[in-house]
Amino acid sequence: MSPLFSFILDVPSARAESMQSAVHAAVTTNPKAQAGKENVKASALELLQLEEDFMPRLSLYGDAGAQYFDDPTRLSPQDNRRTRFGREIGLAAEVTLFDGYRRANRVYRNSARVDESIFKLLDASETLALNAVEAYIDVIRHTDLLGVADQNIRRHVEISRSVKKLVKVGRLSSSDEFEIDEQLLAARLSRLEVKQALENAKVRYETVIGHKPTANMSVPNVRELPDTLRELLIRSVSNNFRVRLADTRIQQSKYQAGINRSDELPELKLRAGIRHGSDLDGLSGSESDAFVGLQLNWDLYAGGRKARRSALSRRTSEALAERAEVVREVQELTSRDWISYGTGIERTVLLGNQRAAARKAADQYQMQFDGGTRSLLDVLDAERTFFNVRFEEVSAKASLAFSQFRLLATQSQLATYFGARPADVPLMPNYEKRARAGRPAAIFNTEIRALE
Repeated sequence: MSPLFSFILDVPSARAESMQSAVHAAVTTNPKAQAGKENVKASALELLQLEEDFMPRLSLYGDAGAQYFDDPTRLSPQDNRRTRFGREIGLAAEVTLFDGYRRANRVYRNSARVDESIFKLLDASETLALNAVEAYIDVIRHTDLLGVADQNIRRHVEISRSVKKLVKVGRLSSSDEFEIDEQLLAARLSRLEVKQALENAKVRYETVIGHKPTANMSVPNVRELPDTLRELLIRSVSNNFRVRLADTRIQQSKYQAGINRSDELPELKLRAGIRHGSDLDGLSGSESDAFVGLQLNWDLYAGGRKARRSALSRRTSEALAERAEVVREVQELTSRDWISYGTGIERTVLLGNQRAAARKAADQYQMQFDGGTRSLLDVLDAERTFFNVRFEEVSAKASLAFSQFRLLATQSQLATYFGARPADVPLMPNYEKRARAGRPAAIFNTEIRALE
């Protein structure tokens, strides 16, 4: 690798920080990542709330208050038109036996929502990882560019000394001295601009990573990149978190349709209870009773059902179209990154050859200037050309390095590549798959592990 990929910052006491460490810090400590984690946890807890739908419901109720009845056909003379203090207490239990698959579809839908929140976090982590890589490489690039600017100044200082000597002995005119002073000033001004850009890059690094850049930063080689664009496209579409996020929204739409269809099916509950009361309904004395039985509710007709079914069908079609759009965007981004990667390789090679040729030309012009066959302007133009080519080569190498990591990001493999457990996600995806694998209620883990 070229010097671009290894340098020492002007902080000799600081420890070296690898790109892996920087990426891990970005995807675990960034406030955006923290917000995503809380969203995942909240979605999971909202799923766990659905456990109540599968459990029996037990209710304790009571009632007390003054009652007055005027009902001679039902009440005896001694009870009629009397104010009595009625009170009762009871205990009722019910369990749903069948609800048109509403509960199951609610679990499946909310499981898909948990997956959605996880894929959102994972996708955000890929973005944070890519931003971290970019900030890391950018600090290295600007530091190398500052080194190029420093060498350019040193070279012009050497030329200035030589010119001043030649002016003193009368070989050059004073105007040549003015010319080299002007170019030396331009070189120092260009260094000032690079220095400012480096400081800005360090500020960006601290914003993304969470701390200032350290010493001895270097860019690692990227291994196992796809050999062809077709292979990269297949990996990108199948692994990309944005595509998988779109898949969860399609599933949520389908399960919501199942929830709504349950309104058209019967609901059957098993109910039981006991009750005890005194002076109830105008009758003096105490009474107790118990009951057990089935309760059936079935709305045989309700307006708007056809429109609702059509609306949900359209929502599912909308989700499918949005997924297709995401796939196209991923494919376009992947193709662009592949083209950028291939162009970057060729560009780096060509600039390397151009730099070597420019250095040779500048050295040749210097020799001819010393021999009196070249002017000072020719030498300065040659040095300016060499500086511009070298400056561009440093940026081209940085862009090539970054393009390799972008190829990983299009496959949603960047955070994993650096050994960061997927964004330190508190939960792993595929909740929907696990819910569908067994009973809907099995999503609630009630396993009690043995003591160890």
